[in-house]
Amino acid sequence: MNEPAQGSVVLVDFTYSNQTQSKVRPALVMSNSRYNTISRDVIVMKITSRKPKMMAVSLTNDDLRAGSLDYPSYVQADGIYAIEKALICNTIGIVRLEKMQEIRNLVSDLFSPDSG
Repeated sequence: MNEPAQGSVVLVDFTYSNQTQSKVRPALVMSNSRYNTISRDVIVMKITSRKPKMMAVSLTNDDLRAGSLDYPSYVQADGIYAIEKALICNTIGIVRLEKMQEIRNLVSDLFSPDSG
């Protein structure tokens, strides 16, 4: 398998929090090539078709420069995971640079200092 590229939409075999079952779900690769080359893991953000109440960026096929999604979806900025590359089943798309910047901005906001 090639190293996953930042901005790739991948299918990942995610384990449920009870550790007894898993489900293949889409995720967005956020870690850069330097990290992805030297690490067994990649950093991903969960993608869901259900609109989260907060910390989400919409993602549609118009936001992809390659590939496609089955449904209009949302990238969850608060759904950040380090996963082993072996859990990646397939790459199904690549997000446009402008959309990646929008997602980075939301992540930056999530980790910004508290005001006041």
